[in-house]
Amino acid sequence: MRKFAIIAVALALGTVSSVAFADGGNFFVNANAGASHYSVSNPYSGLDNSFSKTGKAGALRVGYRWNSVVDYGVEAGYGFLGNATARVNYDGGGTERDQVQTRGWLLGGNLNYNITENWYVGARAGWFRARSLYEFRYMSDNFNESGRDRIVRTGEYFGVGGGYNFNKNFSLGLAYDTYRAPVSDTSSNRIGMYSLQAEYRF
Repeated sequence: MRKFAIIAVALALGTVSSVAFADGGNFFVNANAGASHYSVSNPYSGLDNSFSKTGKAGALRVGYRWNSVVDYGVEAGYGFLGNATARVNYDGGGTERDQVQTRGWLLGGNLNYNITENWYVGARAGWFRARSLYEFRYMSDNFNESGRDRIVRTGEYFGVGGGYNFNKNFSLGLAYDTYRAPVSDTSSNRIGMYSLQAEYRF
């Protein structure tokens, strides 16, 4: 993950430094805060249990965007996609709790179109270096057991959004992003994030 982060930052900054001042544009900082939704099923379906596949989520991106009919740019950042949890109480008195939590580095590009001077729509896509942490814990009166497993793999992300430009430096809007977090060569978690999006340009 550290190697990916170094490469992501180097590519983004390298691209910016080579052409940033050749065309008009802006550096930007973009932050999202909202809720995630995991495309996972209840592992204890049919039993008396609690299950949640939504959680608090957010992302922070920095980058550079060039001005054109449709503005285009590069971005790098980090996303925290919350968690999904399941808990079941067994008839024998034991309790089991399972959780998956995903976060990771982002590297990609974005497009932004100003419908009017104030209203905009945008889209982004790129690579997501996902770090998924799986944890379980079983507790009873005479036996306790716990364990965890971490999987780090590269997937992709896509997002769309729109909002309002208060001035040339600041905008606020709504966004939806979907992330793919691979858990093996043949399977993955698809995680959606609904969020409030704020951006500052300088």
